[in-house]
Amino acid sequence: MKFAPENFDPAEESDFSVPSRPKETQAASSHRVNPPQRIPEAPFRQLLGILYRRMGLVLGVAALGTCLAGAIGFLIPPKYTAKAQIVVEPQAGQVNGQTAPAPLADEPAIDTQVTMLTSHDNIQRAVDSLAKDPVSSDPSSRKTNADPDAASDPSGKSATSSADSTSKPPAAAGKHLAPPTLDDFERYLRVSQERTSRVIGVSYTSTDPATAAAIANRVVQLFVDGQREQKREVTTRELTRLDERIAQLKKEVEEAGAAVQRIVQQRQTPGQNNPAEEREADARLRELEREGAARDQLYTNLVRRQKELSYQQEIVHSDVRILSLASPPERPSSPSPLLFIFPAFVLFSMGGCLLAVAAERLDRGLRSEQEAVEALGLPCLGLVSQLSRTARIRPHKYLLRHPFSAYTEAIRSVVAGLHLTTPHEGSKIILTSSSVPSEGKTTLAVSLAVYIAQIRRRVLLVDLDFRHPTVQRALRTRAKRGIVDLLLHDLPPADVIQRVPHLGLDYLPMTRCPVDPVTLFAGDQLSRLLHQLRESYDCVIVDGPPLLGVTESRLLATMADKVLFVVKWGSTRRETAQNAVNVLRSSGCLDENRVQPSTVLTQVDLKEHARYRYGDVGEHFVKYEKYYSNSVGYWRPKLSLPKPGVAVAAEEEARKAKAPEA
Repeated sequence: MKFAPENFDPAEESDFSVPSRPKETQAASSHRVNPPQRIPEAPFRQLLGILYRRMGLVLGVAALGTCLAGAIGFLIPPKYTAKAQIVVEPQAGQVNGQTAPAPLADEPAIDTQVTMLTSHDNIQRAVDSLAKDPVSSDPSSRKTNADPDAASDPSGKSATSSADSTSKPPAAAGKHLAPPTLDDFERYLRVSQERTSRVIGVSYTSTDPATAAAIANRVVQLFVDGQREQKREVTTRELTRLDERIAQLKKEVEEAGAAVQRIVQQRQTPGQNNPAEEREADARLRELEREGAARDQLYTNLVRRQKELSYQQEIVHSDVRILSLASPPERPSSPSPLLFIFPAFVLFSMGGCLLAVAAERLDRGLRSEQEAVEALGLPCLGLVSQLSRTARIRPHKYLLRHPFSAYTEAIRSVVAGLHLTTPHEGSKIILTSSSVPSEGKTTLAVSLAVYIAQIRRRVLLVDLDFRHPTVQRALRTRAKRGIVDLLLHDLPPADVIQRVPHLGLDYLPMTRCPVDPVTLFAGDQLSRLLHQLRESYDCVIVDGPPLLGVTESRLLATMADKVLFVVKWGSTRRETAQNAVNVLRSSGCLDENRVQPSTVLTQVDLKEHARYRYGDVGEHFVKYEKYYSNSVGYWRPKLSLPKPGVAVAAEEEARKAKAPEA
């Protein structure tokens, strides 16, 4: 049977009514919406938009990387580099028996000295020397300055003592440090030519300045001493060879003298030589005299050379000499930790930009009405802003307190899109559903019901989410019986439907009951109930279960006039939403325009949404925030709240009839 609301005057309808669409147009409309062609945006503008939206990620990565780089820079101990210098001495030549001016040392000679300094044998000698006589960290050694004049003494005594004063501080002055290894020398020892001069720089890097200076001095001193010792060994070998040669020549001279003496004695003996033998003896004598003179000359030269080498052995001149010893540096050679901050900020900012672009490309959420239309092929009725957690529990309270807020405006837009502001359109059963739980369908259903009640429409809110009924908690009501009892026991609707007076709506609750929901929906009981409610109310809002993973959602979709498919902004993946829409299509409810589906983006972060610059209503909610005032004040319309629903009205009449009898 059909009911009419008591004392309802169509002339008193709300100012929110909009012209209705012709039914022919509605029947001919297709559910697959072709989205408008999007104007392609320049790649550079796209990149700027991504960085603008992900500015928090970029700055977070940059700040974290900069702090890490600065912390590492301050934790790493500073390093000090000390340098000692040696000079390659050119060798003087002999011209006509006299010492010629020394020419400049050629490049190969300098390269040879550099190679010898960095050779394995030289480094090994330094390692062995430091192992036997380790250096110590001595603050007083920082004031030691080497004397270049003393270091250049050919004897090397002053240089050695000066080097020892730097590299061998008193044991009591500081603690001994671990001697460096071969790997340490290969890593921290540097030998190079000073520009184009004959000077070679030997530097060593250490965390202690005195240690760096001592090791550099030890290396150059060992090298110079090694060069001097090597020359001394060469001179000694040459002297030994000369001694042997002189002894041999002396013996040969003596033998030649004895031969001459024998020939002279033979000539002085009369009657023993004939003329031929005398001539032969004379020739032999002259030959021996020439050989003796040559041997005498060679012997004299060798003796003179022996004297020279003996003198050189006492004073050995090395090919290199120490120009200056290293002194402990006052400032570290390693870069300041502050210098790491700016490069680290730049590098990590670039890394943050790459992460921002990657996050944007991997984002599969729906964030605008156009994206929803393109992905799902369904019209989008609006963007519903996100409420706080406390307001989300009772959304109707926020709706009434803030009638001109962005949230209320979004609900108003959805109601207008559903054409619920015109009573002549006829009653409609609207199902709110989503892909998965926690997308805001219950909050949207309660808000729609409350708003429709405020514009003087008879509205019933039905909770049909068997697994997680939350409408009762939002309305702060308690129910002992619900729609399951109504269907199982054929109870009158008035016995189950509750009136919410302060909101002006009726509510059909859901109570938890161990019943298979498919058994309730498979028959025609629910269909007949919804048909009866359609005749009794201007609008029936059904809070249904999610579409994915829940079987009864397909059956409910076939009984509704319209389906509001709720998509959580930026969270629901487009593939998930597309699969949910395919569930609607597979149920057959979309065939021949039986059901009119639409989408709504819920829990929209308006400030974050404005960063995308879609140019839609969500951006303008933020841009013109003052226009959409959030001033607190209950909504008190001039018109009275709508009359109760038929089921509740019948129950009230029955109670009034029983009152006189009592």
